[in-house]
Amino acid sequence: MENPFSYSEFVTGKSFCNRKKEQQDLIYYAQNSQNVLLYSHRRMGKTSLLHEVIHRLIKTKPKVNAVYIDLYGTLDENDFINSILTSLTQIETKLERILKRLPGLKVTGSFDPVTGLPTLSASIKSREAPQYLDKALRVLGSYSEKQKLLVIFDEFQEIAKYSEQGFEKRLRKVIQGHRNISYIFSGSQKHILIQMFDSAKHAFYKMARSYPLQKIEIRDYINWAKRHFRKKNVTLDEEIIVNIVERCDFQPMYIQQFLFDLWRSDITDLAMLEDIEKSIISIQKNQYIVLWDLLTQNQKKALRLIAETDGEGIYRAERLQQGGFNSGSVLQRALSSLKEKEILSKNGKYQFQDAMLKKWIQRLS
Repeated sequence: MENPFSYSEFVTGKSFCNRKKEQQDLIYYAQNSQNVLLYSHRRMGKTSLLHEVIHRLIKTKPKVNAVYIDLYGTLDENDFINSILTSLTQIETKLERILKRLPGLKVTGSFDPVTGLPTLSASIKSREAPQYLDKALRVLGSYSEKQKLLVIFDEFQEIAKYSEQGFEKRLRKVIQGHRNISYIFSGSQKHILIQMFDSAKHAFYKMARSYPLQKIEIRDYINWAKRHFRKKNVTLDEEIIVNIVERCDFQPMYIQQFLFDLWRSDITDLAMLEDIEKSIISIQKNQYIVLWDLLTQNQKKALRLIAETDGEGIYRAERLQQGGFNSGSVLQRALSSLKEKEILSKNGKYQFQDAMLKKWIQRLS
């Protein structure tokens, strides 16, 4: 029987756990051409949710076409434009038809040697970028003339790092003219995204409805996991599911990985979970060592303190002393830098964006 759990890429279909309300909300916004700012820290299943929404939109009436654009790793306006151009192949499979919509632009079409999928790229001089950006976005608009369109910009905070002057203003100018398109601006750096959309100094001020992605409740995980294990005539103890969710800090990717390994085993007890955790940490150990070696001593101390205290009461005198800090301001500077590096996030208290990194650091103590 095929393993129903998946963790190496985004998850959809039967492997996707719950988030029914989030799906309903995002589908409703797409059908009504409303813009959304969706954010959560990494490993919370944001990208899987977006792909599940795209999958459901195909079957939902009225039908909404969807374009998913991953901006992670883009460095400038040229990369952004090329990401949009390549995304057009998601709604138009014939390259020649897309190229006809881009007259006057130096755009070439090819096929990715790894995926076999068509890609588009443009050779753009700096002075030509505004023209290419305007044209690429207007092509998206042309596809929405006959049918509603959902455009997802994932890891949207990347554009805040672009050096091109006036880029965000030019981007907004075209986007706000689209009446039949719903834009989802999605990302994992909450502080940057909120500043982009909540500060009157920024071009995207009040451009989208804020939609923070909350964690999936334990009861939803229990029902979902038990249902899958019943298919192989195994009654999975609720205590085991709760243990998995809590040791993974509610991070769906790791929860899927634990359940994937548990499914292939004939043993379903708490001792097995410890073995799975050791295996996951062992696989990622070298990655963690490289990250650790790049940190300052105060940053290492701060991570160890958060791992030991779960972020609780870290500025109390005894906790500062425990962590090796002379003052709260020194700790605060270390924590701020770790947040900027996306190693920690803050939602009331500081917490790890990678639950297994936390476990690895705990094992160092």
